[in-house]
Amino acid sequence: MPEEAADAEASQKAQVSLTEANVRRALTTDKGPDTSLISWSTKAATKKGDNYISAITGAQVIYSQDGKQKEASYIVKLKQDQESDGKSQMNRMVYGSEGGFYTRLLPLLNSTLIDAGIEALRVPKCPHATWGEGDKQLFLEDLRPRGFRVHDRRKGMDERHTYLVLHELAKLHAASFLLQRDSPGEDLVARFDFLAWEWFNFSDITKKTFDSVISGGLTTASRLARKIGNEKVANWFEMLAPSGVEHLREQLRTSPPFDVVGHGDCWVNNLLFRYDSEDHPQEIMLLDFQFCRRSSLAVDLCYFLFTSLEGDVRNKHLDKFLSFYYDAFARIVRAGGARVPFSLEDVKLEFHRKQLIGLVFGALLMPALVCADDEVQELDVASSTAAKNYVEMKRQNSLSMLETNPLLEPRLVDLYRDIVKFIDQK
Repeated sequence: MPEEAADAEASQKAQVSLTEANVRRALTTDKGPDTSLISWSTKAATKKGDNYISAITGAQVIYSQDGKQKEASYIVKLKQDQESDGKSQMNRMVYGSEGGFYTRLLPLLNSTLIDAGIEALRVPKCPHATWGEGDKQLFLEDLRPRGFRVHDRRKGMDERHTYLVLHELAKLHAASFLLQRDSPGEDLVARFDFLAWEWFNFSDITKKTFDSVISGGLTTASRLARKIGNEKVANWFEMLAPSGVEHLREQLRTSPPFDVVGHGDCWVNNLLFRYDSEDHPQEIMLLDFQFCRRSSLAVDLCYFLFTSLEGDVRNKHLDKFLSFYYDAFARIVRAGGARVPFSLEDVKLEFHRKQLIGLVFGALLMPALVCADDEVQELDVASSTAAKNYVEMKRQNSLSMLETNPLLEPRLVDLYRDIVKFIDQK
């Protein structure tokens, strides 16, 4: 049995699903068969606002190996029992995607990179040999003991952070390009079905939830713009709301030759950094592959740059950012012995073609980015009714934040400048 947990909420969640058998299995896979488990305990893994989909706890393990007592620390994502249909379907999708990514796809991507003389992807270790429908605890390396921490989501990322992210996205994208090159007769989606899973196609239940969250979120974005006084942006969101789901589906459709394995949810909450003594970021880790997908490389770029950067940094350095990304992608592809199938100018054009997805999610996520920890509203997808209630409550909370949170309006006004440019170009 686990020792008393330091955090009551984490302990309660852990007692639902986390078992000693699973802790022992993760330890053995991670550290080797000659380990002997001494004790384990749960601990708080994240604070409110760091996670929106999964139930997460931490596992602190004490074990013996080679006659020495040692410690290991894991982050554990828990797939809860006795869920509603809505949450059950969502969990099937996100756990299936992330478990499949770590156990089936990641080893091949890393092998492809290493064969090309490139460092493996910077992601937490995953002590699972396989992953299936019945698995309910996804163990991942706890990166905090190694000095990694999340960037303050209330602050837009600077150039240093951005270049680290873009380099790692280039590695992920290029590795998948090379992997597909090596299997020309078999589409990656045929091998890894989870790369085609989306809210809007996984099941009727997840589609209804997606429709409700997106259309409702766009209506909220319109209300926020109108309250701030930007009628042009308010009208655009209002016009987009009924058909926004279809526009986003169009953005996510295949777009050769730019199709790669994408992260799918690359924003500040899903990134960790290690800093030097002057608080400059030195290393990055990508987290949370729950929405990994096959899509245009520009989807990840737009999603990240419009959600996690302020407009002055993004617009001032956009050409440099895209050039840096392209150079990293091209270098890895060439190191793998392949020809880069597009130019830098092609990537810039594709980025602008996919800009809608960045603008929409930038607007939808902005209240969550700048809110205080005690203002975080957890995503509720238990049912279509719950999703609608979630959207309405989020709308009221977001409108109230304009009065109570001084960070929200400037960030939205900042984003509106890019939206106006996008509208005018159309």
